[in-house]
Amino acid sequence: MTSLSLTICRWLPHLRASLFVAILALFYGIAFIFADFYRMPYEGVRDLFILSLQWFVVVGATFALLYLLALWRWIFAFTFPPLTILCTILAYFRYTVHVSFSATAIELAFVNDLRTSMEVITPLLIALVVLALLLSILSVWVRWRYIRFGRWYYHFAVAALLTAAFLIPDKLARPVLSRIPYNIFDAFATYFREQKVILEERPLFQKSGASAIDSLDIVLIIGESVRAKNLQLNGYQRATTPLLAQEKNVVSLPHIFSEYGFTHTSVPYMLTRADRKHPDRAYQERSFISIFQNDGYTTYWIANQEPVETYRYFMQEVDHLYYANRGRSVYSYSSWLDEDVLPYLDQALDNAHPKNLVLIHTIGSHWWYNAHFTSDFTHWTPLVRSRIFSSNTEEELINSYDNTILYSDHIWTQVINRLRHRCAILFYLSDHAENLGEDGLWGHGEDHEALHHPGCWIWYSDRYEKMFPQAVQHLRIHAERSYNSSFLFHSIIASGGIPSPYIESSQNLFSAP
Repeated sequence: MTSLSLTICRWLPHLRASLFVAILALFYGIAFIFADFYRMPYEGVRDLFILSLQWFVVVGATFALLYLLALWRWIFAFTFPPLTILCTILAYFRYTVHVSFSATAIELAFVNDLRTSMEVITPLLIALVVLALLLSILSVWVRWRYIRFGRWYYHFAVAALLTAAFLIPDKLARPVLSRIPYNIFDAFATYFREQKVILEERPLFQKSGASAIDSLDIVLIIGESVRAKNLQLNGYQRATTPLLAQEKNVVSLPHIFSEYGFTHTSVPYMLTRADRKHPDRAYQERSFISIFQNDGYTTYWIANQEPVETYRYFMQEVDHLYYANRGRSVYSYSSWLDEDVLPYLDQALDNAHPKNLVLIHTIGSHWWYNAHFTSDFTHWTPLVRSRIFSSNTEEELINSYDNTILYSDHIWTQVINRLRHRCAILFYLSDHAENLGEDGLWGHGEDHEALHHPGCWIWYSDRYEKMFPQAVQHLRIHAERSYNSSFLFHSIIASGGIPSPYIESSQNLFSAP
């Protein structure tokens, strides 16, 4: 036998083992991972190539995972079938209802009752699970009977290096961890991290004298990626807020500076006593929610965004937490609308409690823009066609973005209509703004000055003005002044007439100038 033949014979088991894992990874790529890609909008061959490359990266990372599992046949026999069944279930829901598995999905599973949980089980899902079980058992049998890895430590080193190559670089790790099959591990890891945050011991605020208010509704809409420049209220040339512009009790604040340009850092900063001198308070203290609870308010959080660890604590601070997003994530490209929060707002306002604080975290103008407005609000065209920014024209990007604000104007007015005949005040503050071509940047993936000027306005009912005439007068005087987004903590407490030693007059829009 020649040396070449000996070499081939020596390496044949290794090649067979690698081919076996490659076939499994390709199966995962087609059957499961493709579910995260098939609805992604693209335009042309270049975009298709980029999406294919991203799909290939996730398949490559999956190859590394399956490589590790397959090294030892007992481990493979006990892990591959349940992993395949789980991936089948996740892909099914990704295809049918367009939701991704996440920490939120895990929490919702605990919240839903047995009847609700059983309703998602269909004959097709059962058939697919049975098929996945049979295919995975066949794979285990093939691995047991025909596949030998030989020098396992060699294969282990290769698999470990491949895993590190995909999971250590942040630009690769985030997309990989957010998709099947890695999102199974990432969702549970995130869920347990969030539970740890929720259980943190943060000091209680000192109680002060109670307010003299018997009945009041205070609503805060936390916006998403809305620029002050693109609001008609602030002189924008397009009529992006035609309904809001007709409201006599709206006060726009066009000169708010957001300390951060990203949701995960800006939201905790807004809700707490954090400021430029004390940014750590965002992660060490409670929010203004606790102060309202001390004054007898019933508190609500309506979430139409996927929660993140940095502000998860505050979501649990409320008395009632509702999820309107229902498992959608930033990788969702199907319809994701803020009108879904309205039934939960109705539920909060229909209770028998005289004083209510409601926080509504909206999806607003987040990318992908076209998912966040309906056809009735497609006022400016043409629209974006591809999820890859550079494949769209400036006109398309700005048109789609402005349509999101036009739709939001409709939602904001729907909220106002629910408060109009109550004693109520409504705050709107976007977490940050959006890059719309400044220095060639789009979205909010990279920091820029444009991200730090969010839309902000306040509306109050006639009954509120009668109760707090001086506060409203002071608000209108302060409207054209510049404030940091840290103003919110102090101003929203003051708007409820709550006497609190934590209010700083320099950041209170309702105090005398």
